[in-house]
Amino acid sequence: MNNLEFIEQYVTGQLSAAERTQFENALQTDPALADLLAFYVLSKHTAKAEAREQRRAELDALRHQLAQPPTASEGADSRVRSLWSAPMRWAAAASVVLLLGLGWYFLRDTVSTANPRQLADAYISRNYDQLTTTMSGGTTDSLTQGIGLYNEKKFSEAEAVFEQLLTQQPNNDRVLKFAGIVALRQQKYDQAIARFNRLSQRTDLFSNPGTFLEALARLQRNRPMDKEQAKKLLNEVVVKNLEGKAEAEQLLSTY
Repeated sequence: MNNLEFIEQYVTGQLSAAERTQFENALQTDPALADLLAFYVLSKHTAKAEAREQRRAELDALRHQLAQPPTASEGADSRVRSLWSAPMRWAAAASVVLLLGLGWYFLRDTVSTANPRQLADAYISRNYDQLTTTMSGGTTDSLTQGIGLYNEKKFSEAEAVFEQLLTQQPNNDRVLKFAGIVALRQQKYDQAIARFNRLSQRTDLFSNPGTFLEALARLQRNRPMDKEQAKKLLNEVVVKNLEGKAEAEQLLSTY
């Protein structure tokens, strides 16, 4: 089975629990696979939007056609035909609407894969597979060490470094961000959410990704109410023009 077939089965819910876990673990370490997943989901979402516009145009054209009065050249014959053609036209209209509706239903079923959680998975894998040392801002050698361990996929060791830094600098925005990300990569969602939430409270920052990252963590944790809470956070990112606005708009479009 090639990657595209595997992705299609993943997003349509055809994988077993073990296969799904294996795939999600692969996303954490394979940026090419994460990019392919993102491309697949976004292409389906684009098809959904195009189908919606096509459906609207067809219905508008149908309404326009039905609203046209008979021309004078049609004369009496048009009045006779109108006795049966109007009901027939409405029946035809109903059939078109029904067919369009059914077609949309099946298309929607196909593109239901464009859901926020999968986009969040792809975004995190694509953007946080590696951390650059420039992200450290030259704060400490320990922060650079933690980033190096993270890039080597030594997440537990990187977490220990970031945790130690948090005891020394509990409100350092870079440390909070990295500590949250490394927790997220280990599926320690509660810790990640707590750290991103603390980061979001830093109102003195020029650019703060805390709210957006907390939304991603909630989407990945996927507990009851997490999706709706994530939606509120994403809306906040958009309304307040916070870091991650473009991605937040993209995620909101899949709700």
